[in-house]
Amino acid sequence: MGWRLRSSPGLRLRLLWVLVPVLMALLVLDSWRDSVSLARELERAYDQSLLEPAQALSDNLRWDSEGQLSLDEPLHIISMFEVLSSRRKFLRVQMQTPDGAQQRLLLGAAQFPEPAHDPADPSRPFRAADDDTRVSYAAEVDHQPVRVLALLRVLHDQSGQEWRVLIQTAQTSAGIERTVRSLMWDSLLRDGRTLLVLVLVVWLGVAWGLRPLQALRRAVQQRRSDDLQPLATEAVPGEVRPLVDAMNLHLAQQRDALAQQRQFLADASHQLRTPLAILSTQAAYALRETDPEAVQASLRSMLQQLQRGRRVSEQLLALAHASQPAVQQAREGEVCDANTVAREVVLAYLPLALDKQQDLGWIDVRGQDFEGDAEGEADPGAAMAAAVQAPATAVYELLANLVHNAIAYTPARGRINVSVQRDGAWVQIRVQDNGPGIAPEDRERAFARFSRLQPDAAQAPGGSGLGLAIARAYVQRFHGELLLDDGEARDGVAGRGLTALVRLPVARDPA
Repeated sequence: MGWRLRSSPGLRLRLLWVLVPVLMALLVLDSWRDSVSLARELERAYDQSLLEPAQALSDNLRWDSEGQLSLDEPLHIISMFEVLSSRRKFLRVQMQTPDGAQQRLLLGAAQFPEPAHDPADPSRPFRAADDDTRVSYAAEVDHQPVRVLALLRVLHDQSGQEWRVLIQTAQTSAGIERTVRSLMWDSLLRDGRTLLVLVLVVWLGVAWGLRPLQALRRAVQQRRSDDLQPLATEAVPGEVRPLVDAMNLHLAQQRDALAQQRQFLADASHQLRTPLAILSTQAAYALRETDPEAVQASLRSMLQQLQRGRRVSEQLLALAHASQPAVQQAREGEVCDANTVAREVVLAYLPLALDKQQDLGWIDVRGQDFEGDAEGEADPGAAMAAAVQAPATAVYELLANLVHNAIAYTPARGRINVSVQRDGAWVQIRVQDNGPGIAPEDRERAFARFSRLQPDAAQAPGGSGLGLAIARAYVQRFHGELLLDDGEARDGVAGRGLTALVRLPVARDPA
């Protein structure tokens, strides 16, 4: 069945949909910033041209002999203001008392837009501002936009009466708007031409760059849906090869995932059955006990098994990724004490062995059994007796599988011994029993998944045949090895029993 590549926009449209709005926004923003900056500069220039005549009018205010305020040489100031430009201009000077009861117009029109408030204190009107306060603002006179500069002077006559003189100079500001509008349109047209050129370059460039991918697409379309073989990379250009390599890696992962999924259910069934069986045995053991301390100990052990069962589920999920180099390398950085972990496994499975009337023994790395190790639990701060480069959960799981197998296949009143030893750069963990054992020619086959080798099928314990396979998988993950050999002789017959020898590298730095 062919792919539907036309159901969504192509790469060129997707790229343009991202680039064009962004470029348009940047260009428009740039043009707007330029226009705002230009408008500010023009307003600043206007304000400066309005300030000079306003200051000249302020400097020419005089009190005459009759105590009246007047302007010296106003016509000279008006003429100077008019010759500065051809725009329409306005001059106005008005004086009044602070309460507004007395007013007098010295120059200009009677009606003119005044500033709204004091720039230093917006809560009070401009007429109440301090002496020499100035402000620029936009207004409208005779339906024309103007730029106004207002200057407030506070003067006192001969009698001490305060007068507030408002000096206003203005000129039409239509030129500002025309200049800014013209600049904006010129900038937009220039930016539009630039944008069209960029769109054309992107369109043609993407079309040329996609030609190798078109050939690759045709090759993939011709494949069967169940074909997970790698794509050929001989004719692929170097720029596209990383993509093809990634696709091949994905195909390889899919192949591995399919294989792992087929094994997952069987692994989960085997791994989860073990802690449930231990919990059932521990519960029965606790019910038979009359000593409260022993019951409490059994309950604590049951709680530990519940936690172990949850951890088993997590380990099964992690096991699917164990073969990936990155994951394996990350887990290899962990260090644990194999002696402590092996002791925990023996203690966890001791009730199950007692229930089957088996003797489950323990010899630690110092050569001590449970009696010699009865002084207390291992000190968490003490140095590791048998540090290995592997996570404690992984070591626990592989040993749990081996001990569970030994208990399952060893008959009643049989013996099982777990011991830990140091052998140079290796830590050796032995799980030895005197059960039926495995013939030397069948031992390699015993590691196969779902392999169950029993001399008497009628007496064979239930199981999925994954115990040794999972144990070896854990050991190989951490560069160790798992070997099978003869175990302890039973009833005077040589060659009976089985010894599972786990060899793990000693950690470089146990601390």
